[in-house]
Amino acid sequence: MAVNVCQNCGSRRFRADRSMAGRLVCQNCGLAAGTRPTRPTPRSSGRSHRRRWLVIVLLAVIMLVVITS
Repeated sequence: MAVNVCQNCGSRRFRADRSMAGRLVCQNCGLAAGTRPTRPTPRSSGRSHRRRWLVIVLLAVIMLVVITS
């Protein structure tokens, strides 16, 4: 299987690393070919932020109704 593009940075520049038994390594980011980078924290979707704002607005409206009545 030929690796054409790095899955991390998109570079096409690879070299064989002798310390990794000749495995191809990207010259830009240093990641081994065929592996994906590990993210320390998963990306959060915008849904959680939207829900938080929705709850805050809903609580504010309820407080406004309680105070004005």
